[in-house]
Amino acid sequence: MNPRKPHVDWDRLFGDDYDYFDLPDLTPELSEAEATDMVELGGFEQGSRILDAPCGHGRHANILASRGYRVVGVDRDERFLDMARNESEKMGVEVDYCHVDLREMSFEREFDAAVSWYTSFGYFDDETDRDILCRYRRALRPGGRFLLDIHSPYRHIPSMLANHEMHVDILRRGADMAVDIHELDAEASRLYAEKLTLRDGTVERARYSVRMFTAPEILEWFRTAGFSHARVMDETGGAFTIASRRLMVLGTA
Repeated sequence: MNPRKPHVDWDRLFGDDYDYFDLPDLTPELSEAEATDMVELGGFEQGSRILDAPCGHGRHANILASRGYRVVGVDRDERFLDMARNESEKMGVEVDYCHVDLREMSFEREFDAAVSWYTSFGYFDDETDRDILCRYRRALRPGGRFLLDIHSPYRHIPSMLANHEMHVDILRRGADMAVDIHELDAEASRLYAEKLTLRDGTVERARYSVRMFTAPEILEWFRTAGFSHARVMDETGGAFTIASRRLMVLGTA
């Protein structure tokens, strides 16, 4: 995987193999539960205008809209946006879906809340990611809230120490298989991964990396981005510990 620089094979990661291997696990029940978690953890008030960025194929945005929130969903992937729009039509809800790269968001004080879910932050170099965080901040009205959901930096360490400094996830769909190999660069605080899919006798490879944050570090990033207050918690809203599955950050503009 060297040279170790931030990189994501976007099209390979989120193409047909993603639909085949990953989408079946993102059930409507799971999306409903996660949308509930967003509202509760973020303290989003009924009827709020919410920015879902990136929104992917709209699995949360459409549910939030069905619950009375006014939602804008942005994503870099036109295919995902088409999927999101089709689903919104089936559900009879309205979401403003926009083809926008996170690095080019230019909203100014338009939202009561914003959310980044499912480790969708940290894929670029630090300078770029800091700029993206500032763009979330500028999108919020005074007092608006930004809820960030990312990996805990401690989650895979026991497995990596036991398996030659690698963590391996294997997902099977019948005779097909998707294998994720993770390595943690402790000096860069970055997770480097390679995804191999074996499907119908064809092997595909995709590489990606994502930044890992400790609690003090991500709080410093929020302060530097201009948030007046920020706090960390686990996926239930409780105290963040080394046993937490997720690191949640709630920032107030």
